[in-house]
Amino acid sequence: MNVRKIGVLGAGRSAGYLIEYLGQYCDRTGRSLFVYDWQFERLKSSFTVANSVELQVAFLNEAAVLESIVSDLDLVVSLLPPMMHISVAEACLRQQCHLFTASYTSTEMRALGEEAAKKGLLFMNELGLDPGIDHLSASRLFDQAHSQGLQIESFESHCGGLVALEDCQRNPWQYKFTWNPTNVVLAGQGGDSIWKEGGQPQRLDGWDVFAHARTMEVPGLGLFDVYPNRNSLTYEALYGLEGASTMLRGTLRRQGFCRAWDLLVRSGFTRCDVVVGWTSVHEWFYRHTGFKNSEQWASFLEMETATQGLGNYVTFLRLEEGVSDLLVGGKTSAQILEAILLDRWGLGDNDKDEVVMVHKLGLRGVSGEFQQWYSVLQVMGEGGDRTAMAKTVGLPLAMGVETFLEGDAVGVGAVVPFDKSWYLSILHKLENQGIVFQEYLT
Repeated sequence: MNVRKIGVLGAGRSAGYLIEYLGQYCDRTGRSLFVYDWQFERLKSSFTVANSVELQVAFLNEAAVLESIVSDLDLVVSLLPPMMHISVAEACLRQQCHLFTASYTSTEMRALGEEAAKKGLLFMNELGLDPGIDHLSASRLFDQAHSQGLQIESFESHCGGLVALEDCQRNPWQYKFTWNPTNVVLAGQGGDSIWKEGGQPQRLDGWDVFAHARTMEVPGLGLFDVYPNRNSLTYEALYGLEGASTMLRGTLRRQGFCRAWDLLVRSGFTRCDVVVGWTSVHEWFYRHTGFKNSEQWASFLEMETATQGLGNYVTFLRLEEGVSDLLVGGKTSAQILEAILLDRWGLGDNDKDEVVMVHKLGLRGVSGEFQQWYSVLQVMGEGGDRTAMAKTVGLPLAMGVETFLEGDAVGVGAVVPFDKSWYLSILHKLENQGIVFQEYLT
């Protein structure tokens, strides 16, 4: 496999571990790694950049620049926003270049994957944390169950980017941004949440997912809120679980978060479909709540049975105070809310984030006995930009590139890493980095 030049597009917060790992790999194997972004200050302040890595300033949203970059590479790792992956994939097709991303496989990417397969190119997708590590670890569990003659009756997989409890003790939400804040604010607005439970398809309007969040006890870690994530049934056939009665993929938050977030949703703060000519943040707050400040709103909430206990959540946010230099005119409510939450939920330099993932399998043996398997991952960040989120997104992607170049796993076209040839190698490499699942049997 004649891949000598590897390019990473984007050097944002999720890129550090990937660049560090791939740089060391390229040093060992005599390959070259090129990293393209418009600035590298955060990367260089937190991560070791290997001798083989060349950092190049580039504005990747310009088509001509992107084409020129890809033309000189053999393999591309795209850490750009998902909406840019198609432009990258099209350039990779024209320039005969393999492609790796951590993002969900879009319909457009599948179509381009058919063309890539004809050219013998691999377009690997969904190789980050969620999606990514969830696919690798779940596929291993499925194969283990089948090898023991166990029938999979139910499967749940949940993941959350959180913050270490000691770093948010005064924050009733017990949450700070460790990933894309826009995705957090707009959660549920990408369409209905769909899954299967009790043998029947289930559907929730995106606006209702937080109101119907459930509580889940994660072995060894305690209670969490869980809400359904997108369309779980997309993976039913891919996972080979057509016969399972339950198929659910969800998002984890600390207990109590979803009930409080649903209040913001119901009040209209997360609306992204209407641009309003707000005159001030105070008007914006009053129009959504009917109150002049958070204290008045909190007092009202505590008098109502359905909203008791939510007062401290809204007083912590102090939404009516906004932030300095906040311009509200011509913005959606969601954009204003995000700007304020970036201040209230900003990850401090010494804060440690936390990633939690849990798989729950209901299994039936040949003699009819039922058992539940739990597989639990907890990864703690180191502080600063060395976050658990960056580690669990970046390392699987880097290790996937390494696995591909070592010839341990192959594929062409648009691929998702379900196959044993991918998960055996990558999970082993992750375990060497301390990313290890703990198994529980009940």
